[in-house]
Amino acid sequence: MRDLDVMIIDDDAGDRKLIRRLLERSGMCRSICEAELVHAALENSSEALDAVFIDYVLPGENGLDGLETLRKKWPGAAFILMTGQGDEQIAKSAILAGAADYTPKSRINQSGLERMLVRAVEMVRLAQRVEEQRQELLTFSNVLVHDFRAPIRSIRFICEQLDEELGELQSAELQKLMVMMKKTATQMSQLVETLADHIRMDINPVFETVRATELVDNALSFLDQDIRESGARVDVDLSEFDVFCSPAMLAQLLQNLVSNAIKYSGENPPEIRISARRLDNGDVLFEVADRGIGVPEEYRQRIFEPFQRLSWATDKPGTGLGLATCQKIVKRHGGRIWCEANPYGGTLMRFRVPGANAPVDGIASRIWSRRPSDATVSR
Repeated sequence: MRDLDVMIIDDDAGDRKLIRRLLERSGMCRSICEAELVHAALENSSEALDAVFIDYVLPGENGLDGLETLRKKWPGAAFILMTGQGDEQIAKSAILAGAADYTPKSRINQSGLERMLVRAVEMVRLAQRVEEQRQELLTFSNVLVHDFRAPIRSIRFICEQLDEELGELQSAELQKLMVMMKKTATQMSQLVETLADHIRMDINPVFETVRATELVDNALSFLDQDIRESGARVDVDLSEFDVFCSPAMLAQLLQNLVSNAIKYSGENPPEIRISARRLDNGDVLFEVADRGIGVPEEYRQRIFEPFQRLSWATDKPGTGLGLATCQKIVKRHGGRIWCEANPYGGTLMRFRVPGANAPVDGIASRIWSRRPSDATVSR
């Protein structure tokens, strides 16, 4: 690795001299600039840097405080935090703040510095390439979804117009073909919309504090028609507490789980129970239990993979992206989701996410405002 542009930020002239000498001996650098403090470094006219060595302790500030500002000016740089004494907490804080590496000054030597510099620069460049590819894929997917929506709508409109124009003149075979065309158009539409939901989860979400009951209410409101038509009974058992999350994403997650419980209920009307509680460590555990056809143990991991569907449930409408989207949402929240057998028959879906800091005592007494007349949703 050659022709690197490197900056050293340290108020100790002796330490700066040592780092410069080691860098010059390595033969890896095209340019080396120095600064005593962060604000002085920001005055440097360099448009791009490959790496920045920054001291943790600086007069009136520390390297961690300056990392965010420095990264905004040189987003492609690998930041390496240095300190006079080794400290695991400082190392952890440095990595969380965006540093590529951390080292005590006492451990800096020629070979160690070269390895550290190469590793840090390669890691940052790899991360940049991955992010660029992710953005390209996201853009392509969004364009694909957008461009597919219009022709699918046109197909459905043409089917409806043909059905209306032909009316009773349709033969039995033509009626069968029309039903198949409508069904295919509907499946295509569902695939595009679920793909759009799956893609949307890659966009940076806005997190806020929201009541757990509000999340469940929002999810159930979107499923009002499905609950009515299926005659489902949905029991909701929630304490009043807050969750720190993306409300739209978590509502989507709950909506997908309840929708699956309705879809795979078997021959009997769906019976679904939604509950949530705060754990001792502050996390929130949600559970969606049903008494449907269940998921065999050997499939309980695979169902969260994209486009994975149970072999005996292929006659049910769906795209195989619902649970994959659920897993993506949970990961964006730093949690996890898993599937178990319901002790009373059926499936038990569980997921846990970080909770808010201030729990609210008391039991939720609200009744879902959209309770269907031919189905039951109760608290």
